[in-house]
Amino acid sequence: MATYRTWRFVVGLCVLLGAVAQAGWSKAGAAEATVKATGPAGFKIVGKTSAVDVADDGTHLTVTVKLKEIDTDNSLRNGHLQEDLEAEKFPLITLKVPLASLQVPEDGKSVDAEAKGIFGIHGQTKEIPFKYKASCKGGTCDIEGAADVNLKDYGVKIRSYLGITVKSAVSVTAKLQVKK
Repeated sequence: MATYRTWRFVVGLCVLLGAVAQAGWSKAGAAEATVKATGPAGFKIVGKTSAVDVADDGTHLTVTVKLKEIDTDNSLRNGHLQEDLEAEKFPLITLKVPLASLQVPEDGKSVDAEAKGIFGIHGQTKEIPFKYKASCKGGTCDIEGAADVNLKDYGVKIRSYLGITVKSAVSVTAKLQVKK
């Protein structure tokens, strides 16, 4: 039978865990993710979205992008992108980063740093390095991050359309604002 002291400990632990969970990072303002692909003779495709989310589970910060919301300013290209990445089956692009590996600058300062995270796309995940810049003020941080990703590493078949084939290596960037 549990004693009063045991119950008091359990209730105190629950309150503490609840406070820690509430102290996590969350999205604070506008966000944008961009995917840039290149091809022959200077051909470029740029897809953008503001459908970016942030979650903090206490050990990892996860940035999530809704694949169907990426817009290349061309409906045919948008369709090809969604087909090639199988957006119906794999609707999210994710980057999961251990919180302990992130450098958070002091209030009023900024930091340029590198870290590694688990990047997920097309139903597959791999650890990748990325660079980021963070500046914080009043508990809110502006973050810009970038990584190079080879889509072949994630089982994505690269489409050739009208004789143009984009390179499998793409640049992924994100700008977001988070707060504690």
